[in-house]
Amino acid sequence: MMKKALILFLSACACIQAAAYTDHRGHNVDSLETAMATWTASDIANAGESELTDVAENLEGLMYGFNQTNRVKSEYYARMLLNISERFGWHHYEQLAAKNIGQHFWYKEQYDSAAFYYNVAMNAASKMQGDEYADDALSQMYGTMGNLYSMMDSTSVAMEYYEKAGEIFKKHSWNDSSAALYYNMGETMRYEGELGLAEKYYQESLDYSILTGDSLAVATAYKGLGSVYMEMRKTAKAMRCLSEANLYFAGHEDEELQFRMESLDYTSQVLSLQKRRLWIMILLLAAMALMACATFVALRLLKRTSIEKKELTAMMEDTIETISEAPEHNEIKMKPREKEILNLIAKGYTNAQIASSLCLSPETIKWYKKKLFAMFDVSNSAELIKTATDKNLL
Repeated sequence: MMKKALILFLSACACIQAAAYTDHRGHNVDSLETAMATWTASDIANAGESELTDVAENLEGLMYGFNQTNRVKSEYYARMLLNISERFGWHHYEQLAAKNIGQHFWYKEQYDSAAFYYNVAMNAASKMQGDEYADDALSQMYGTMGNLYSMMDSTSVAMEYYEKAGEIFKKHSWNDSSAALYYNMGETMRYEGELGLAEKYYQESLDYSILTGDSLAVATAYKGLGSVYMEMRKTAKAMRCLSEANLYFAGHEDEELQFRMESLDYTSQVLSLQKRRLWIMILLLAAMALMACATFVALRLLKRTSIEKKELTAMMEDTIETISEAPEHNEIKMKPREKEILNLIAKGYTNAQIASSLCLSPETIKWYKKKLFAMFDVSNSAELIKTATDKNLL
């Protein structure tokens, strides 16, 4: 369930303190209650439409005046207003009263009852004249219903109501409302883990925010985009968006402290992610380098093993040939490999250097040297070189 409170683009409650409440006629709640005390239930039931016009206005003031300080009274006066407005078809008052009652059920977390009265308010709003005021009231109810269903974890239903509100905003080019709405929708989708949709809605919020010229809305949309790119592990895009947001919030620390702290927190998370990714890249490159070295060594050993195998085969054949052939004369016959090793010995190469040069093992080189010593009837390399020189073999 979404635990973090959504930024409600349409207020679900009227935040009016009773002690400071004054309606447009200059009346406070005390004077309104005094005026209402003269009306009994019988008087209201028997009064005509024109007589109850002022009563309805007083009830509206009392409903809002007690909204925060005495919700029992606020709901009581809202129900009185709802009864009168339903009786005479006053859809404006009916919408306001039903919405207020729904809010009180929301406060008590009785969401099904809240939904019932919100539906009453929504139906009343839909019956109002189709001007901007009526559309504004209807879009408010769509937004309120969306917020309610978000709280009830019915995200798909909430999004349907949000989309309906968005259609009205687009119809009248209410860009500021659209910017807030789509930001709210982006937040909803991000908490649901639908990052692709969240990105889409945050981007729409940014587009509408730019149209309004509201720098706070632009920065907020950038913050939303940065947060979703962070979760999508698109760190470069996240940093670009969060940098744009931070530019604004840095200049408004006192006014927008909460958003600034959120943006900085996201920035810190992105930097940590980039740092971890960098270390992973370094480790992968190191592992690849080690694998390349190991592969090179393995191929080198494989090559040497293959050469050694051929050399051993040749050595065995040569030994058999030497044993089976009787020496007929003193002429020395050397094979190409033997001549190659003899020349390297004459150049002063050590056994290890000859082995490395020919990709053979030092033991194989020792075997060849012993064979050359026996072939030339010498006991060391110096005598081998002198004898080979004398015989014009070097």
